[in-house]
Amino acid sequence: MPYKLEREISLKAKREDVWETYRDKLTDLVPSMPSVEKIEVINREGCDDGVRIKNLWHLAIKFPKPIQKLLPSNCMSYYDLAFWNKQSWVCEFSEVPIKYDNLYSCVGENTFKQNGENTVLLISFTLSIDPNKIPGIPGFFKKRVISKIEKIISHEVAKNLALTARQVELFIINK
Repeated sequence: MPYKLEREISLKAKREDVWETYRDKLTDLVPSMPSVEKIEVINREGCDDGVRIKNLWHLAIKFPKPIQKLLPSNCMSYYDLAFWNKQSWVCEFSEVPIKYDNLYSCVGENTFKQNGENTVLLISFTLSIDPNKIPGIPGFFKKRVISKIEKIISHEVAKNLALTARQVELFIINK
C-alpha cells in the first residue's frame, strides 16, 4: 500500500523568491545539500501555463543498514519530472528511477503559499515500492517489509526536503 506524507514548512522569504530558487537555482545549492551529490538539468521547456523541467538527481542518502542490503545502492538516482504552474503556485512532480524500471513510484506536489512576507511550502507525495522488483525477499515476507521500507524512506525524503527548504531560505537571505 503506498505511503502518503505531507509536510508544511515556513520560510522567511517571499514566495516569488522561494519559487524561483526552487525552480531555477537548485543546482547552485548542491554543495550545501549533504544528501545530494549532483543535479543535472536534462530538459527545460516553457509553455503557456508554466515550465516543464526534467532533472536528473544523484543522491547520497544513507539509509539504515537493513534497507541498504535490500535496495540497490544506485536506485536513488532518478529523473524528477516537474511541471511548475505559476498561476496556481504549484509544482507537480513525479520521480522515476533511472535504473530498476518501476522499482518505485513517487508522485506529489509542492504548493507555495504567501504568508505576509514569508512563504509556506506544503510538500505532499505518495511513495510506493514494487516488492516484486526487490531481489532476495521471500514472497510471503514482501508486503510487510515493503510498507516499513516505504515509511522509513518517506520520512528520510521528508527530512531531506526540509533541509533543502532551509538551504533555499539561506540562499535567498544571503544573496
